[in-house]
Amino acid sequence: MKPTKKQIKQEIKKLKDLAPNIRRFSAFGTDNKATIDAQINVLENNLGDNDIYDNYDCAGVDEETLSGALDAKQWLEGEYGMDTLSEDWEGLRQ
Repeated sequence: MKPTKKQIKQEIKKLKDLAPNIRRFSAFGTDNKATIDAQINVLENNLGDNDIYDNYDCAGVDEETLSGALDAKQWLEGEYGMDTLSEDWEGLRQ
């Protein structure tokens, strides 16, 4: 089921609150903060697939950031495998 506007606002707040408390880089060297920022951007601006690829499928942006942005789009469409994006980040909280 697609999230409501209220749920989207709540998720943006959760992600913004989590971001400073998440390990900056994963064990694989990917930038977790950049990925969370990308997810927030998708949620705040309701980016479509083309906008996501234009912003995140380019040199200097790792695959995880693109993947995270696409996850946010899936969540907006009600097609993400978890109830929220933020619950996916909880395990990396410091």
